[in-house]
Amino acid sequence: MLPKAPANHAQERRGISAVAAAAANMNQIWRETPTADVGIDGQLEYVDESGFATGKTIAAQVKSGPSYLEHEDATTYHFYPEAKHRTYWERYPLPVILMLHDTESGLTYWTDARQYLRDPHTSNSAYIPVPKTNILQQTTAVKLFETAGVTGDAFIIHLKDVMFEMAKRRIDAVAFPVSFFDLFAQGLTLIARSVYYGIDLGMAAAKFNMGLQDLPNLKEQTEFDLTLGLDEHNFLFDYVKFLVTQNLANIDFADCLVEWVNREMHPHFVAPLSSRGRQLIWLIDRYEGAMVNAGVLEKEDDLKVCQEGLFEMMQISYVRRVPRIHFFQKRLLELDKSPVAKP
Repeated sequence: MLPKAPANHAQERRGISAVAAAAANMNQIWRETPTADVGIDGQLEYVDESGFATGKTIAAQVKSGPSYLEHEDATTYHFYPEAKHRTYWERYPLPVILMLHDTESGLTYWTDARQYLRDPHTSNSAYIPVPKTNILQQTTAVKLFETAGVTGDAFIIHLKDVMFEMAKRRIDAVAFPVSFFDLFAQGLTLIARSVYYGIDLGMAAAKFNMGLQDLPNLKEQTEFDLTLGLDEHNFLFDYVKFLVTQNLANIDFADCLVEWVNREMHPHFVAPLSSRGRQLIWLIDRYEGAMVNAGVLEKEDDLKVCQEGLFEMMQISYVRRVPRIHFFQKRLLELDKSPVAKP
Protein backbone atom coordinates (compact mmCIF):
# COMPACT_ATOMS: atom_id res chain seq x y z
CA MET A 1 0.00 0.00 0.00
CA LEU A 2 1.27 3.47 -0.89
CA PRO A 3 0.12 6.90 0.31
CA LYS A 4 -2.37 8.48 -2.06
CA ALA A 5 -2.01 12.07 -3.20
CA PRO A 6 -4.99 14.33 -2.35
CA ALA A 7 -7.52 14.33 -5.17
CA ASN A 8 -7.44 18.10 -5.62
CA HIS A 9 -3.68 18.57 -5.20
CA ALA A 10 -2.83 18.56 -8.93
CA GLN A 11 -5.79 20.82 -9.68
CA GLU A 12 -4.71 23.40 -7.09
CA ARG A 13 -1.11 23.31 -8.30
CA ARG A 14 -2.21 23.99 -11.86
CA GLY A 15 -3.86 27.21 -10.71
CA ILE A 16 -0.81 28.32 -8.70
CA SER A 17 1.49 27.43 -11.59
CA ALA A 18 -0.65 29.46 -14.00
CA VAL A 19 -0.35 32.53 -11.77
CA ALA A 20 3.41 32.05 -11.42
CA ALA A 21 3.76 31.72 -15.20
CA ALA A 22 1.62 34.81 -15.87
CA ALA A 23 3.71 36.81 -13.38
CA ALA A 24 6.91 35.71 -15.11
CA ASN A 25 5.50 36.66 -18.52
CA MET A 26 4.68 40.13 -17.14
CA ASN A 27 8.16 40.41 -15.54
CA GLN A 28 6.59 40.66 -12.10
CA ILE A 29 7.73 39.03 -8.86
CA TRP A 30 5.61 36.15 -7.52
CA ARG A 31 6.10 34.91 -3.96
CA GLU A 32 4.07 31.86 -3.06
CA THR A 33 3.02 31.44 0.57
CA PRO A 34 5.02 28.36 1.62
CA THR A 35 3.27 27.62 4.93
CA ALA A 36 0.16 28.49 6.92
CA ASP A 37 -2.02 29.57 4.01
CA VAL A 38 -5.27 30.80 5.57
CA GLY A 39 -6.76 32.73 2.66
CA ILE A 40 -3.78 34.13 0.75
CA ASP A 41 -1.80 31.90 -1.62
CA GLY A 42 0.96 34.38 -2.37
CA GLN A 43 1.97 37.92 -3.18
CA LEU A 44 2.91 39.78 -6.34
CA GLU A 45 5.27 42.76 -6.33
CA TYR A 46 5.20 45.35 -9.09
CA VAL A 47 8.34 45.72 -11.19
CA ASP A 48 8.31 48.85 -13.35
CA GLU A 49 9.30 49.08 -17.01
CA SER A 50 12.89 49.89 -16.03
CA GLY A 51 13.11 46.69 -14.02
CA PHE A 52 12.98 48.29 -10.58
CA ALA A 53 11.09 46.51 -7.81
CA THR A 54 8.78 49.15 -6.38
CA GLY A 55 7.48 47.59 -3.16
CA LYS A 56 3.91 47.99 -4.43
CA THR A 57 2.42 44.61 -3.55
CA ILE A 58 -0.86 42.76 -3.96
CA ALA A 59 -2.03 39.51 -2.36
CA ALA A 60 -3.49 36.65 -4.40
CA GLN A 61 -6.03 33.96 -3.56
CA VAL A 62 -6.17 31.29 -6.27
CA LYS A 63 -9.11 28.93 -6.76
CA SER A 64 -8.67 26.25 -9.40
CA GLY A 65 -11.13 23.89 -11.05
CA PRO A 66 -14.55 23.76 -12.73
CA SER A 67 -16.52 23.98 -9.47
CA TYR A 68 -15.51 27.62 -9.07
CA LEU A 69 -16.88 28.49 -12.51
CA GLU A 70 -20.29 26.87 -12.14
CA HIS A 71 -22.14 30.02 -11.09
CA GLU A 72 -22.14 32.69 -13.75
CA ASP A 73 -24.06 35.15 -15.86
CA ALA A 74 -23.27 36.57 -19.28
CA THR A 75 -20.41 38.76 -18.07
CA THR A 76 -19.16 37.43 -14.73
CA TYR A 77 -18.42 34.33 -12.68
CA HIS A 78 -19.97 34.37 -9.20
CA PHE A 79 -17.69 33.41 -6.34
CA TYR A 80 -19.39 32.80 -2.99
CA PRO A 81 -16.82 33.34 -0.21
CA GLU A 82 -17.20 32.01 3.30
CA ALA A 83 -17.95 34.64 5.96
CA LYS A 84 -14.51 34.22 7.52
CA HIS A 85 -12.80 34.93 4.20
CA ARG A 86 -14.98 37.97 3.54
CA THR A 87 -13.85 39.46 6.83
CA TYR A 88 -10.24 38.43 6.35
CA TRP A 89 -9.95 39.85 2.83
CA GLU A 90 -11.78 43.08 3.68
CA ARG A 91 -9.38 43.73 6.57
CA TYR A 92 -6.24 42.70 4.71
CA PRO A 93 -3.61 45.48 4.45
CA LEU A 94 -2.98 44.76 0.76
CA PRO A 95 -5.35 44.49 -2.21
CA VAL A 96 -6.58 40.89 -2.40
CA ILE A 97 -6.81 39.65 -5.98
CA LEU A 98 -9.19 36.71 -6.28
CA MET A 99 -8.17 34.43 -9.17
CA LEU A 100 -10.35 31.66 -10.63
CA HIS A 101 -8.39 29.27 -12.81
CA ASP A 102 -10.08 27.27 -15.55
CA THR A 103 -8.13 24.02 -15.79
CA GLU A 104 -9.64 23.18 -19.18
CA SER A 105 -8.87 26.41 -21.04
CA GLY A 106 -5.80 27.33 -18.98
CA LEU A 107 -7.17 30.84 -18.47
CA THR A 108 -7.30 32.60 -15.11
CA TYR A 109 -9.97 35.19 -14.29
CA TRP A 110 -9.40 37.82 -11.61
CA THR A 111 -10.87 40.68 -9.62
CA ASP A 112 -9.90 42.73 -6.57
CA ALA A 113 -12.00 41.07 -3.84
CA ARG A 114 -10.95 43.53 -1.15
CA GLN A 115 -12.00 46.46 -3.30
CA TYR A 116 -15.42 44.91 -3.87
CA LEU A 117 -15.89 44.11 -0.17
CA ARG A 118 -14.88 47.62 0.92
CA ASP A 119 -17.38 49.38 -1.30
CA PRO A 120 -20.53 50.00 0.80
CA HIS A 121 -22.68 49.66 -2.32
CA THR A 122 -21.51 46.10 -3.00
CA SER A 123 -20.12 44.74 0.28
CA ASN A 124 -23.40 43.02 1.26
CA SER A 125 -23.65 41.01 -1.94
CA ALA A 126 -23.67 37.24 -1.38
CA TYR A 127 -21.12 36.73 -4.12
CA ILE A 128 -18.08 38.46 -5.61
CA PRO A 129 -18.42 38.93 -9.39
CA VAL A 130 -15.30 38.07 -11.37
CA PRO A 131 -15.46 39.68 -14.85
CA LYS A 132 -14.94 37.30 -17.73
CA THR A 133 -13.00 40.05 -19.49
CA ASN A 134 -10.38 40.10 -16.69
CA ILE A 135 -8.11 37.36 -18.00
CA LEU A 136 -4.81 37.27 -16.14
CA GLN A 137 -2.86 35.98 -19.12
CA GLN A 138 -4.04 39.01 -21.14
CA THR A 139 -3.79 41.65 -18.38
CA THR A 140 -1.12 44.33 -18.15
CA ALA A 141 0.82 44.69 -14.92
CA VAL A 142 -0.38 48.29 -14.56
CA LYS A 143 -4.01 47.17 -14.64
CA LEU A 144 -3.42 44.30 -12.21
CA PHE A 145 -1.66 46.54 -9.69
CA GLU A 146 -3.97 49.55 -10.06
CA THR A 147 -5.46 49.33 -6.56
CA ALA A 148 -1.94 49.08 -5.12
CA GLY A 149 -1.24 52.58 -6.46
CA VAL A 150 0.29 51.79 -9.85
CA THR A 151 -0.96 54.44 -12.27
CA GLY A 152 1.14 53.78 -15.36
CA ASP A 153 2.61 57.29 -15.21
CA ALA A 154 6.37 57.81 -15.15
CA PHE A 155 8.22 58.23 -11.87
CA ILE A 156 10.33 61.41 -11.82
CA ILE A 157 13.63 60.68 -10.12
CA HIS A 158 14.85 64.16 -9.19
CA LEU A 159 12.72 66.26 -6.83
CA LYS A 160 13.72 69.46 -8.60
CA ASP A 161 12.08 68.08 -11.74
CA VAL A 162 9.02 67.11 -9.69
CA MET A 163 8.70 70.69 -8.44
CA PHE A 164 8.96 72.17 -11.92
CA GLU A 165 6.55 69.58 -13.33
CA MET A 166 3.95 70.50 -10.68
CA ALA A 167 4.14 74.15 -11.76
CA LYS A 168 3.91 73.23 -15.44
CA ARG A 169 1.00 70.80 -15.07
CA ARG A 170 -1.97 73.13 -15.30
CA ILE A 171 -5.28 72.90 -17.00
CA ASP A 172 -5.64 74.93 -20.19
CA ALA A 173 -8.90 76.67 -19.34
CA VAL A 174 -9.45 80.37 -18.73
CA ALA A 175 -12.40 79.65 -16.44
CA PHE A 176 -10.55 77.09 -14.31
CA PRO A 177 -6.90 78.16 -13.94
CA VAL A 178 -5.15 75.79 -11.53
CA SER A 179 -1.90 73.83 -11.38
CA PHE A 180 -0.68 70.79 -9.46
CA PHE A 181 1.58 73.16 -7.52
CA ASP A 182 -1.45 75.25 -6.48
CA LEU A 183 -3.24 72.15 -5.20
CA PHE A 184 -0.20 70.89 -3.31
CA ALA A 185 0.86 74.17 -1.65
CA GLN A 186 -2.69 75.28 -0.83
CA GLY A 187 -3.57 71.81 0.48
CA LEU A 188 -0.78 71.57 3.06
CA THR A 189 -2.09 71.14 6.60
CA LEU A 190 -1.22 69.71 10.03
CA ILE A 191 2.01 71.71 10.42
CA ALA A 192 2.60 71.18 6.70
CA ARG A 193 3.28 67.48 7.31
CA SER A 194 0.06 66.34 5.63
CA VAL A 195 -1.81 67.26 2.47
CA TYR A 196 -5.55 67.76 2.11
CA TYR A 197 -7.53 66.97 -1.03
CA GLY A 198 -11.14 67.47 -1.99
CA ILE A 199 -12.97 69.01 -4.92
CA ASP A 200 -13.45 72.12 -2.78
CA LEU A 201 -9.67 72.62 -2.81
CA GLY A 202 -9.63 72.66 -6.61
CA MET A 203 -12.57 75.05 -6.77
CA ALA A 204 -10.97 77.43 -4.25
CA ALA A 205 -7.58 77.37 -5.99
CA ALA A 206 -9.16 78.15 -9.37
CA LYS A 207 -11.23 80.96 -7.88
CA PHE A 208 -8.17 82.54 -6.23
CA ASN A 209 -6.22 82.38 -9.48
CA MET A 210 -9.07 83.95 -11.44
CA GLY A 211 -9.00 86.91 -9.07
CA LEU A 212 -5.26 87.31 -9.63
CA GLN A 213 -5.53 87.45 -13.41
CA ASP A 214 -5.28 90.80 -15.11
CA LEU A 215 -8.68 90.35 -16.71
CA PRO A 216 -11.25 92.83 -15.32
CA ASN A 217 -14.16 90.82 -16.61
CA LEU A 218 -13.09 87.85 -14.47
CA LYS A 219 -12.25 89.60 -11.22
CA GLU A 220 -15.80 89.70 -9.99
CA GLN A 221 -16.64 86.10 -10.79
CA THR A 222 -17.70 83.75 -8.05
CA GLU A 223 -17.30 80.01 -7.66
CA PHE A 224 -20.55 79.51 -9.58
CA ASP A 225 -18.89 80.95 -12.68
CA LEU A 226 -16.15 78.34 -12.68
CA THR A 227 -16.18 75.87 -15.54
CA LEU A 228 -15.92 72.32 -14.20
CA GLY A 229 -16.41 69.82 -16.98
CA LEU A 230 -14.97 66.39 -17.69
CA ASP A 231 -11.49 67.74 -18.47
CA GLU A 232 -11.38 69.66 -15.19
CA HIS A 233 -12.57 66.66 -13.17
CA ASN A 234 -9.96 64.42 -14.82
CA PHE A 235 -7.25 67.03 -14.22
CA LEU A 236 -8.04 67.14 -10.50
CA PHE A 237 -7.94 63.36 -10.19
CA ASP A 238 -4.71 63.28 -12.20
CA TYR A 239 -3.26 65.38 -9.38
CA VAL A 240 -4.16 62.63 -6.90
CA LYS A 241 -2.50 60.08 -9.19
CA PHE A 242 0.56 62.35 -9.39
CA LEU A 243 0.90 62.40 -5.60
CA VAL A 244 0.73 58.60 -5.58
CA THR A 245 3.04 58.02 -8.56
CA GLN A 246 5.71 60.41 -7.27
CA ASN A 247 5.43 58.99 -3.73
CA LEU A 248 4.75 62.40 -2.18
CA ALA A 249 2.07 61.30 0.29
CA ASN A 250 0.89 58.07 1.89
CA ILE A 251 -2.47 57.80 0.15
CA ASP A 252 -4.81 54.80 0.10
CA PHE A 253 -5.29 54.85 -3.66
CA ALA A 254 -7.59 51.83 -3.55
CA ASP A 255 -10.02 53.85 -1.43
CA CYS A 256 -9.71 56.78 -3.85
CA LEU A 257 -10.73 54.47 -6.69
CA VAL A 258 -13.86 53.37 -4.80
CA GLU A 259 -14.97 57.01 -4.86
CA TRP A 260 -13.71 57.88 -8.34
CA VAL A 261 -14.70 54.73 -10.26
CA ASN A 262 -17.59 53.18 -8.36
CA ARG A 263 -19.35 56.33 -7.13
CA GLU A 264 -18.12 58.78 -9.80
CA MET A 265 -17.11 61.22 -7.07
CA HIS A 266 -13.84 62.88 -6.10
CA PRO A 267 -12.03 61.32 -3.13
CA HIS A 268 -11.66 63.38 0.01
CA PHE A 269 -8.71 62.82 2.33
CA VAL A 270 -5.96 64.16 4.55
CA ALA A 271 -2.82 62.10 3.93
CA PRO A 272 0.55 62.35 5.71
CA LEU A 273 3.41 63.39 3.48
CA SER A 274 6.03 60.76 2.76
CA SER A 275 9.68 61.50 3.49
CA ARG A 276 9.95 62.44 -0.20
CA GLY A 277 7.03 64.84 0.15
CA ARG A 278 8.72 66.51 3.13
CA GLN A 279 11.95 66.77 1.14
CA LEU A 280 9.98 68.51 -1.61
CA ILE A 281 8.80 71.13 0.88
CA TRP A 282 12.40 71.65 1.98
CA LEU A 283 13.40 72.12 -1.67
CA ILE A 284 10.62 74.65 -2.28
CA ASP A 285 11.75 76.55 0.82
CA ARG A 286 15.30 76.69 -0.60
CA TYR A 287 14.11 78.06 -3.92
CA GLU A 288 11.86 80.56 -2.16
CA GLY A 289 14.77 81.80 -0.05
CA ALA A 290 16.97 82.15 -3.12
CA MET A 291 14.27 84.16 -4.91
CA VAL A 292 13.93 86.48 -1.91
CA ASN A 293 17.69 86.99 -1.74
CA ALA A 294 17.77 87.73 -5.46
CA GLY A 295 15.02 90.32 -5.06
CA VAL A 296 12.62 88.60 -7.45
CA LEU A 297 10.20 87.65 -4.67
CA GLU A 298 9.06 89.94 -1.88
CA LYS A 299 10.12 88.99 1.64
CA GLU A 300 7.26 88.53 4.09
CA ASP A 301 8.46 87.47 7.52
CA ASP A 302 5.41 85.46 8.55
CA LEU A 303 4.49 84.12 5.13
CA LYS A 304 5.97 81.26 3.12
CA VAL A 305 4.87 79.20 0.13
CA CYS A 306 4.67 75.99 2.17
CA GLN A 307 2.76 76.57 5.39
CA GLU A 308 -0.08 74.96 7.28
CA GLY A 309 -3.62 75.62 6.17
CA LEU A 310 -6.33 74.88 8.72
CA PHE A 311 -9.39 72.78 8.02
CA GLU A 312 -12.43 71.94 10.11
CA MET A 313 -15.84 70.30 10.09
CA MET A 314 -18.46 72.79 8.93
CA GLN A 315 -21.03 73.12 11.70
CA ILE A 316 -23.76 73.98 9.23
CA SER A 317 -23.51 70.44 7.87
CA TYR A 318 -24.21 68.67 11.16
CA VAL A 319 -25.44 71.15 13.81
CA ARG A 320 -29.11 70.17 13.27
CA ARG A 321 -28.24 66.57 14.18
CA VAL A 322 -26.58 67.44 17.49
CA PRO A 323 -29.78 67.20 19.60
CA ARG A 324 -30.71 63.93 17.88
CA ILE A 325 -27.26 62.52 18.59
CA HIS A 326 -27.63 63.54 22.23
CA PHE A 327 -31.06 61.96 22.72
CA PHE A 328 -30.14 58.84 20.78
CA GLN A 329 -27.30 58.18 23.23
CA LYS A 330 -29.60 58.80 26.15
CA ARG A 331 -32.19 56.31 24.86
CA LEU A 332 -29.42 53.86 23.98
CA LEU A 333 -28.12 53.81 27.54
CA GLU A 334 -31.67 53.38 28.86
CA LEU A 335 -32.16 50.48 26.47
CA ASP A 336 -28.94 48.89 27.68
CA LYS A 337 -30.35 48.72 31.22
CA SER A 338 -33.79 47.55 30.10
CA PRO A 339 -34.83 43.87 30.22
CA VAL A 340 -36.76 44.41 26.99
CA ALA A 341 -35.26 42.64 23.98
CA LYS A 342 -32.97 44.87 21.98
CA PRO A 343 -33.29 45.23 18.20
